[in-house]
Amino acid sequence: MVCLAVGGLLLAIFWLTRRVDPRPPEPSAAALRPATSRTAPSSGPSTGVRSTAGLKLDRAENHLPDHRSAKAQKDEVVKQWGEFLKTEKARLGAETFDPVAKRWLERPRLKALIEEWKALEEAWPERSEQERDGQLPRIRAMWTEAMSEFAAELAAAGHPTTLPEPR
Repeated sequence: MVCLAVGGLLLAIFWLTRRVDPRPPEPSAAALRPATSRTAPSSGPSTGVRSTAGLKLDRAENHLPDHRSAKAQKDEVVKQWGEFLKTEKARLGAETFDPVAKRWLERPRLKALIEEWKALEEAWPERSEQERDGQLPRIRAMWTEAMSEFAAELAAAGHPTTLPEPR
């Protein structure tokens, strides 16, 4: 009997919630009327319409923080550049790409970047999330530098390319 009463109560609640209109009510005519000096105080001598003329977006200033973990952000950097290398290999073909990649891997600066990356990877598990966040700009810079070295090697071989924007 109690189960039947609880079931009926739940059914009634469900029915009532389904009948409620989720849309907000329409604004009244008074709410749609522009404010006049009688209804709103003046904000000063210039009450003209604001314009966006001459405004420019600055990507460095207008960005949302990345709420992913430092590991996820690091993995995204590696993934993006891995995709770039795969795309270049597909574009050039293995017979052209492989010798260029071999010369790239022999560059002294790239060898230094690889050693720095290995040290970063070894220390990564012991670091706090805040320390990992602090490493992200360096990670991006290392990968950008490595890919710039690769682009230079491609250009030297007569196959110029354009690096993708870091994500």
